[in-house]
Amino acid sequence: MKEKEQAPQGIFGKIDSVTEKVENCIMSIGLLLISIIVFANVVARYFFDHSFAWSEELSRYIIVWVTFFGISSCARYDGHVCVDLLPNMLKGKAKQVQQLVVCLISLALSVYMTVISIQFTITQFEGGNTSIAIAIPIWVIYLSTCIGFFLMSYVYLRKLGSLLKKKAAQETGEEEAAC
Repeated sequence: MKEKEQAPQGIFGKIDSVTEKVENCIMSIGLLLISIIVFANVVARYFFDHSFAWSEELSRYIIVWVTFFGISSCARYDGHVCVDLLPNMLKGKAKQVQQLVVCLISLALSVYMTVISIQFTITQFEGGNTSIAIAIPIWVIYLSTCIGFFLMSYVYLRKLGSLLKKKAAQETGEEEAAC
């Protein structure tokens, strides 16, 4: 049985805990809302011969929010799709270097996507467009990309710090063993 990792203490541990709870809450509520909306629309369509014009659009936007909150959750639990042939073959320092490189690339890409999504959301805000059926400002929908990529950047930054801390502890341990 795998032991549960101990949560980091201090301010970052609290931030991690809060962000994880917020992500899980938003994803859970979002999936529940989608289920309710789709179920209500199916019942209305088949039993009352009436369909809600807004249900498909609102469900789509909720899916977008759930997806972008899910990317940071996947990053936190290493749930993204990956090819692990090389990491499984590597040992010791080579594996550490590979983990650092992957973490750095992931961090760089998530920071880049955060910047791009902020710029795009600002453009949508300035444009003033709204959705067709429910008149939600389009920038509100794209705000999920900013939040999701920002949270993913935070997760990869924390992972990078953890990897560097682990590497430093191992190097210190090796130096003490050599004495």
